[in-house]
Amino acid sequence: MAGAAAVVARARHKVISFFMTQNAVSADRAVAFVSNRLVERRMLDRFVEAKVLVPVGDDRFYLDVPAWDAYAKTRRRRVGLFMGALAAAGAAAVALLA
Repeated sequence: MAGAAAVVARARHKVISFFMTQNAVSADRAVAFVSNRLVERRMLDRFVEAKVLVPVGDDRFYLDVPAWDAYAKTRRRRVGLFMGALAAAGAAAVALLA
């Protein structure tokens, strides 16, 4: 499970980094993203659905930076809530066993 999460995290980083290093942050700077890796293509599709990457046509996209910031903040918040719930469940289990 942790291995799969690492693969997804690496794909997320690679896709966003590609657009940032290409400075593709507006429609006139849109670029094509080509990858042979299925996980990266799926991550691209997720970002398009979330409106983080905006299609311009001819398979070109650009990064909507405010949308990316909001997406990343929401994701961090969800991970934090999950980790907090996991810690609370662990503490409850320890209390029950003691």
